[in-house]
Formats: sequence, structure tokens, C-alpha cells
Amino acid sequence: MLKGVEHGEGVVQTKQGQVHVALQQGTLTSVSGSSVTVQSADGWTRTWTLSNNVRVFELRHTLQPSTLTTGENIAVAGTTSGTGASETYTARFVRLHEHAGMQQSAPAAPSPGATSSPSGM
Repeated sequence: MLKGVEHGEGVVQTKQGQVHVALQQGTLTSVSGSSVTVQSADGWTRTWTLSNNVRVFELRHTLQPSTLTTGENIAVAGTTSGTGASETYTARFVRLHEHAGMQQSAPAAPSPGATSSPSGM
């Protein structure tokens, strides 16, 4: 659904009121213990504060924020607050598209005599 989206912002209505949300995809250009800076393909750059409960994941693996390294291709989503120079972006979710420490394993070969069932069964 979000394929090709580089960055965007919106407003979500919740039971507690309106929440300003944002997302960005791009290259991780800077990492500190409490923030990450991401640059999208169009050059738009934003620094995101890592929330205390930020979730970092790749595929089905949950990672620690400390595993993030510059040069990785990521998507980040969270909330925004403030305006102008005091606007802040707080990351709630970070998804790595590629992570140097993770290797995809090849699918297991079927055992001899195994049969496959049609998809959806």
C-alpha cells in the first residue's frame, strides 16, 4: 500500500482527540542513542527522536534500536508535535528493509515423496 511513498503526514482521529502522524522511507544517515536521521530519495531529511517504546523490526524479527547503523534502508512512522522550528518527530515504529546482520535463509527443499497442496487449502 505504501510502496513508493517517500514521506508524508496526516491527522488521525482517536478517542483522545486528533493525533498528527508522519512516515518516511529512506536511508539512515545518522544514528545516536536517542534519535535517527533519515534522508528520502527526494532529499527530504528529518531527524526522529526514538520513543521509549519504539519497535524496530525486520521481516518477523524484532531488533534493538542499538542495532541500527547508517546506510540502512528504513521506513519510520510516528507522531509529530509542534510547528516550525519547534516541530518534533517521534518514531514509534522502524522497519528495516535491509539489515547487514540478518541473512535470509533459502527455503528448505521438500523431502522426497512430499506432495504440495494447492494454495489456500
